[in-house]
Amino acid sequence: MPKFSKPAIGAAVLGGAAGAHYLNKKRNEDPTRKPWDPKTDYQMHYDYIVLGGGTAGCVLASRLAEDPKINVLVLEAGYSDDISASMKPALMSTLWFSDASWNLTTVPQVHAYGRIMSQPRGKVLGGCSSINAMMYHRGPPSDFDEWGTLGNEGWNYQECLRYFKKSEGFNDPNLPVGHPKGPLTKRIRKPHYEEFEPEYHGTEGPWQITYHHLWGAAEGFIRGNIAEGVPFNKDFNGPNTLGVNRVQTFIQRDVIRSSAARAYLGPDRLLKDGKPRVDRGNIRIVYGAHIVRILVQNRRGTKVAIGAEFLDNNHDMQRVMAVKEVLLSAGAFGSPHILLASGIGPSPHPTIPHIHTLPGVGQNLADHLGVPINFRCPPTTQVFDVPRIWNIPKVLFEYGFRGIGPLSSQGAETACFVRLEDIAPEFVAREKANGTWQDRASGPEAPHAEVIFAPSYLRHHMKEMRDRNPDGEKYYTLIGLLLNPVSSGTVKISDVKNGKIETLIDPNFFEDEFDTRVMVEIVRFIRRIGEKMRLDPACAGVEVNPGVKNVPNDDDAKLQEYVKMHSSVYYHPTSTCRMGPSSDPLAVVDARLNVYGIERLRVVDASIMPKLPAAHTCAPTIMIAEKAADMIKEDWAEESSRVGDVPVQSKL
Repeated sequence: MPKFSKPAIGAAVLGGAAGAHYLNKKRNEDPTRKPWDPKTDYQMHYDYIVLGGGTAGCVLASRLAEDPKINVLVLEAGYSDDISASMKPALMSTLWFSDASWNLTTVPQVHAYGRIMSQPRGKVLGGCSSINAMMYHRGPPSDFDEWGTLGNEGWNYQECLRYFKKSEGFNDPNLPVGHPKGPLTKRIRKPHYEEFEPEYHGTEGPWQITYHHLWGAAEGFIRGNIAEGVPFNKDFNGPNTLGVNRVQTFIQRDVIRSSAARAYLGPDRLLKDGKPRVDRGNIRIVYGAHIVRILVQNRRGTKVAIGAEFLDNNHDMQRVMAVKEVLLSAGAFGSPHILLASGIGPSPHPTIPHIHTLPGVGQNLADHLGVPINFRCPPTTQVFDVPRIWNIPKVLFEYGFRGIGPLSSQGAETACFVRLEDIAPEFVAREKANGTWQDRASGPEAPHAEVIFAPSYLRHHMKEMRDRNPDGEKYYTLIGLLLNPVSSGTVKISDVKNGKIETLIDPNFFEDEFDTRVMVEIVRFIRRIGEKMRLDPACAGVEVNPGVKNVPNDDDAKLQEYVKMHSSVYYHPTSTCRMGPSSDPLAVVDARLNVYGIERLRVVDASIMPKLPAAHTCAPTIMIAEKAADMIKEDWAEESSRVGDVPVQSKL
């Protein structure tokens, strides 16, 4: 019998798994999800056109189609998220610079040595919920109460909590095997880290929230925080978000990512006995559809959104009309881009006809900056290891048949949320004495900073090889996030060149030096946690990057230089189409998400957030879409269908 090498066996297993996945995918292709087909698609009328099949767009389409009389058209530039790298939690970083991402970048950052920073955003059904780290964190209750006090009626915490719970299918980790919602994997329970506040969670929603993998070093991170004085918080999504613990994740019970596409547009929602449910409306998802502009018509002095133009997968221009509304859900970069490209914005564009002035479009951009500190640890530390091809069959078996192992980890398993008064009291006192203190937090129980534990070597989204594991040793990384930046930026568009318009993203990071000084204090705090972890046998990591000798703790200038040279965005852009009252000169939408001055046009995504929350923004975005769907239904409840309102589809 011939002998086979371990690499050959590993390659064969990988090839077999890939082939099986391809055949299964071909068998389950959905005819309602494909590129534009003029022969059939122009025969349909669409009540709602959703521009963007991302996180919010999936929720909107699913909820609006709960009415069996409704037809929803979703225009998505990408394709299905039923790909292995999206389904398996640990593989998300392989998507950040792939065809599943828009591969956007910032303009050179004037206050960060002219650096151009990557902006990974999901270009796939499900949007960023299909490529991110699956951290389910809503943010502090006072953040949403602040939305209400800013003049947005109906957006206080209690109202928002209703929709957080509506979306959520929280899986109680205490349920036994055999229970209808009990465990489907062989995961190791960690009861101490899996307590929760039941009254703050929903169990019947489509979006599955679970606990799965927990690295040994991640537990050491929790212990290190507690040793440093950070309190243990049994539920980040309960009444208070301050403290340290493991994070809840949007991963299904079968350890597959619970993206917005899978949760809201999956077979469990849309099919019964393998056929479309008769008690639901029709959802047509068009893949490969690049939105060009929103069509606005002047009707007796009133501007009304009537449809959209888009380039199909063959780069042919198509035009579709909406009976009821156009719903813009293209994200904090895409939504202002589309509005500006449609002639809706602060001022006339040199190459685009101007149809409506809205000063706030593309303004108020905010994001969470993160600074990494890398620690080299011993071979015995439980973190991601450099993969060997002969180990791959074991890893695949553990994941596929037992639902455990490295592939079941979404990486960022533990985190802490802290206030500056608690981690840097001298800094706060000094800033107040100098008259330079700026507190952007929403209240005394809202955090200023977050530190995330990553069980690997992580820098700059791992775009370049030098940003990954440099020597095959084991590492973990502590990433400090600035949750309440003072600096804000813009999203603009370029001139039309060769039929294309670029998105010009300028977060304007570190424009206010207060942000720089806060980041320095976060680095000092991380180092204190790191020292506690060094003494923990489960971690035992030693800082190697930047290294205390290279960047001393008492050298403000070098610390500020490091922060500006090595911080990266952490995927939470918001507020570029801000919600606010009519008295707010930069508000783009009202409290029911209607665009000011244009009827039958709403924006529904993270761009409407009045202010960047101290949260991982996927959960608030889904909450926004859930609430928006109910508002849309309410607003049309008394509208009667009139034949004269049905526009005729046309091809350019």
